[in-house]
Amino acid sequence: MSIASVNGVNLYYEVHGAGETVFLTHGSWGDATGWQAVVPGLAERFEVVIWDRRGHSRSSDGDWAGTIDADAADLAALIGHLDREGAHVYGSSSGGTVVLKLAAVHPDLVASAAVHEPAVPGLLDGIGDDHIARALSDLSLHLDKVGALLESGDDETAAEYFIDNVAVGRGAWEQFPRDVRQTLTANAKTYAGELSDPTAFVVDTDTLATTELPIMVTLGTESPPLLQATTRELIRRIPSVRVETLEGSGHVPYRTHPDLWLETLLDYYETIPARSAGR
Repeated sequence: MSIASVNGVNLYYEVHGAGETVFLTHGSWGDATGWQAVVPGLAERFEVVIWDRRGHSRSSDGDWAGTIDADAADLAALIGHLDREGAHVYGSSSGGTVVLKLAAVHPDLVASAAVHEPAVPGLLDGIGDDHIARALSDLSLHLDKVGALLESGDDETAAEYFIDNVAVGRGAWEQFPRDVRQTLTANAKTYAGELSDPTAFVVDTDTLATTELPIMVTLGTESPPLLQATTRELIRRIPSVRVETLEGSGHVPYRTHPDLWLETLLDYYETIPARSAGR
């Protein structure tokens, strides 16, 4: 067990393998255990750092649990704490939002960024499409329901509702192993923080569109339509990104399609010139 004391919080992290360093950042409700299906394969060629975002599982929450900007600052601080400037950073869902915020503010810290369906629904605001407008309205209703459940203290029902109606799809909750459901429930309070943060799901696409930092964006063919639409809008706004579609996968490919996830990421890293990432 390793702890980094940065930015007023204690962050839990693990280091696996050796070589250039890859930081994996999990999404909302989860923690570092979510990467267990892909860490062994990735660690055969890279040093892999997995960590619990502030307020999640083994990391303390400080004053700002659930704030994506704080998570991005924590990731920057963790990179500095471990002296891994020039590392690769990867994030999924809201973890992808963390990575994009880091890339916009501190591109000098990393060699590349990769994200899977980052949580940035605000990119769709104002787009003149009736289907998207209805989907955003439905999302708002779903998130209001999640917020009400969290406020009532019914964390497990909130987690189930979020997984089935926002992140993955109907019936997904029952397919998750019991320990995964327990982790999602235990971290419910951090999502309450995200819901109350007006900047949580906003990224600076103008800056990212002009950066020279290599960025890959992936999306799954079986993901909820709104997540696919959000990801495509992100790609439209940052035309220089590498785009990969993960056939047959959804919003959590590192769990459901670990071999495809690993192959896609390794192929991407083959295109990135080594800087000083890792040891």
